[in-house]
Amino acid sequence: MYLINMPLYILHELHLPEKTAGVMMGTAAGLEIPTMLLAGWLSKRWGKRRLMRLAVAAGALFYLGMLVIHDPTALLMLQWLNAVFIGILAGIGMIYFQDLMPGQAGAATTLFTNSGRVGWIIAGSLAGLVSTIGQFHGVFSLSLLMIAGAGYCMWRIRDVDSPQPRDTLLAPLPNADGNGKVSS
Repeated sequence: MYLINMPLYILHELHLPEKTAGVMMGTAAGLEIPTMLLAGWLSKRWGKRRLMRLAVAAGALFYLGMLVIHDPTALLMLQWLNAVFIGILAGIGMIYFQDLMPGQAGAATTLFTNSGRVGWIIAGSLAGLVSTIGQFHGVFSLSLLMIAGAGYCMWRIRDVDSPQPRDTLLAPLPNADGNGKVSS
């Protein structure tokens, strides 16, 4: 929703120069590559789940910042959070899915990839609907709400290497052997 909505938001609601949107997108893209590389290196030290949670937190802060910050320089600095959000998800997201579904790497990869594609389709429709009904900044509010839902899910998924769920009071799924199954 960000890629569709952000340039329109910058131009029509914040009344900033056109090049601001391009510079923001270019900055985020340039920062995402080193973030992906760093995420791969850090995943061995911190664990994938912790990094995925960091990505969700960075995404939440990013969208919150998009709602409250209107200065072009501050918006440009905010791209660090966007890069952490996207870079970690793109860098280790699929591997994390594969770890959660041991012995089913193909299914995990397909689920991850197709979820992204379906998300793009739904995001475009939602962005159009929300910006038509309200204003462009409403799309960032919806994005923040969706990231809150993702955060809830990330805190419910147990660590891949743990035999017991750590973050829930619920029992593991039947036949859970500690190899990536999630709590119900």
